[in-house]
Amino acid sequence: MSPPRHEIRGQLERMNEEEKHGRGQQFTDRLASTVVQYLVATVLALPLFVIIDPHVPELWLPWWGGMRVDQLIVFIAVLGAFMVLVRRFRVAVHLGLLVGVIIITFTSLFGTFTFGDLFTRYANWLATLRQTAAEVPMASERADPFYNADQLRRLINEVDPETRRTAVRMATIHFTEVKFAPDETVLVRSLSIFKEINNRWTYVSDPKGREYFAPVGESLDLMAGDCDDHAVLMAALIKAVGGEVRLVRTTGHVYPELLIGDNARLERAAHLIRKVLFVKEVGDAPLYHHTDADGRHWINLDYTRRYPGGELMDERIVGILEP
Repeated sequence: MSPPRHEIRGQLERMNEEEKHGRGQQFTDRLASTVVQYLVATVLALPLFVIIDPHVPELWLPWWGGMRVDQLIVFIAVLGAFMVLVRRFRVAVHLGLLVGVIIITFTSLFGTFTFGDLFTRYANWLATLRQTAAEVPMASERADPFYNADQLRRLINEVDPETRRTAVRMATIHFTEVKFAPDETVLVRSLSIFKEINNRWTYVSDPKGREYFAPVGESLDLMAGDCDDHAVLMAALIKAVGGEVRLVRTTGHVYPELLIGDNARLERAAHLIRKVLFVKEVGDAPLYHHTDADGRHWINLDYTRRYPGGELMDERIVGILEP
């Protein structure tokens, strides 16, 4: 005897409901898994994007007043690559997340390391990658002639035995316990000179109505003068220990810049300045530099900052002098 029609209809309705519920549960599970995968891929992709981004040429679209799209393209490409990896190793990723959550939950109970600490460390790491060095646009190659270039060049290059002795002494006062590679010796010695001069320098204006360029010996005795006296002294002493320096003139200022070199040397120099030599002075501030037409990086040694690569004055560059 077959069941009544209303019972068959009821069974069919229950089966349909169960099928809908099953499809809904499957959709929810897939959505949750996709969200987790995107989160993991984003966390992994951000550091690589921060490293790659400075080396990618800018790409602007002409619409809406100009829209930069190179960063979006690079990030989508990096994120897509990590999504492929995360999906390929989905089981391992989920297992790693589970283990990590359990460990941090356990350490949070004892107050040794919380989820907030994890987020802070990750954010600080990204900031460190991004703030290694900030490039500042250079002036046009059609810069004006450097005012009194011959006189300044002569002052910088006239190194007598006393200037050399003073340069060597200043170069070996600071950072004596720091370990560095042999090819970083000139850099560290030059930054020791920078630190010694800037710790002692006092700004004093020129005589009213005329420009005065102090000889190196006079600036050494007084440890005082205006911006061009400081720039000449810094350049002369650093050159005396093997460094390469140039002077940059803006509309109302002159300051020295130290040659760092290529990208690899810039990254190493930024690490030394930020993490080893000037930790307290730099803090979380970015380091500024110029890049010349040959791709070489120069970092400023101005007296207005207590560390190399401090923020530059917002003035147009009108001349560059390489002694």
